[in-house]
Amino acid sequence: MKLNLPTYWYIMATYLMISLVAAIFYLPESSGLNTILLNRLVFVGLLLLVLYLKTRIKDQLFQLISLISVYAFLGSVYSETAILNTMFFEKQDALVSHWDEVLFGFQPALEFSKQYRSMLFSELMFMGYFSYYLMPLFIIFSLYKSGKLNHFGFLLIGSFVLYYLVFILFPVAGPQFYFDYPENHIQAQGWFAKGVKLIQQIGEAPTAAFPSSHVGVTVIMLLFLNQYFKKLLIYIIPFALVLFFSTVYIKAHYAVDVFAGIVSGWVIYKTLNSIYLSSQKP
Repeated sequence: MKLNLPTYWYIMATYLMISLVAAIFYLPESSGLNTILLNRLVFVGLLLLVLYLKTRIKDQLFQLISLISVYAFLGSVYSETAILNTMFFEKQDALVSHWDEVLFGFQPALEFSKQYRSMLFSELMFMGYFSYYLMPLFIIFSLYKSGKLNHFGFLLIGSFVLYYLVFILFPVAGPQFYFDYPENHIQAQGWFAKGVKLIQQIGEAPTAAFPSSHVGVTVIMLLFLNQYFKKLLIYIIPFALVLFFSTVYIKAHYAVDVFAGIVSGWVIYKTLNSIYLSSQKP
């Protein structure tokens, strides 16, 4: 039966199947397999709901709901990387933090917030980090009537899946989990900081630090807008620039994670965009 859904549904389904098989064979007993199975049941339910809506609403609205549904589901998929990311290798924080030490002579993730303690600067950093969760939604709604939603969805979901695979094969927890208290802690002084802290308490886990998917996905969004919707760049660039610094400031990432995110984002965009364009040729 041909479902005729946007390609990113098949990308997500493939990732879920591969990671499930890996979990069954490589995870120790009672190491989160129930959570992994539950996530796949949720995905099936989401798929059935979208298939139900497909024949009952207009195509533009369907594309919008479809992409938002998979984007929202990414939160569950991200959380389970904390279960999967030590199936094959131990966490590599000692190595990645050493790279920072070699490059800078100190740990930027520890020193950045010490040098800039004011509430205004702190809120600016946390606002930049918080904007990461909203930028994809802003672009999705902006593209609602453009005919480019499936294209953007392919890049967005495809890039997240690729990063999740990297996080499983090269597990890094990040400074906020690797270093000891109080060095790994930054005080929430304002509303944005408290919002980010709340999000981290709910969904953050010791995983997904290298490379920074926050930076990589943001680079992919910038490249997409620069190629197809330059008018939207003015709204995204300021938040993106702050985000790049904020990932280190709030101790979510090492500095090298940011550089790796920029490079990997460019490579992933060029690769996925080429694949998508080739698939659209008659």
